[in-house]
Amino acid sequence: MPNLSAVAVTDAVQTHLGEIESHLGALDAALASGDADRIEQQSQILQLGLAQGLATFRQAAASGAPLPDALQHRLMLARTRCLQQQQAVQLASASLGRTLSVIFPSQDGTQGATYGVPGQGAGARAMSAYR
Repeated sequence: MPNLSAVAVTDAVQTHLGEIESHLGALDAALASGDADRIEQQSQILQLGLAQGLATFRQAAASGAPLPDALQHRLMLARTRCLQQQQAVQLASASLGRTLSVIFPSQDGTQGATYGVPGQGAGARAMSAYR
């Protein structure tokens, strides 16, 4: 995007940002559905869109052309949505881990990794046997 006008830079950023917002919406719907395959597919599509968008955003920053305030605001909202989705996935994963540790308690009676000291569970002890 070197030597492009400010309008061309803004248009390129706006196009990629629109795609990212669309992918975020699709991932929101997938997370709400609870369909693991759909979540995985939408996550991969979003990741690809973010990578492509990042290249465009870096080129826009390097061009020195300022982005309109509305576009900067949309970028911040998209970033916030990504962070919120990441947090939702982490919370769901932790909840699943706690549920599994209740259903399948450890053989030695210690608490699961969610509540125990990291690196001292059965898995960590098994891995240290190979060191």
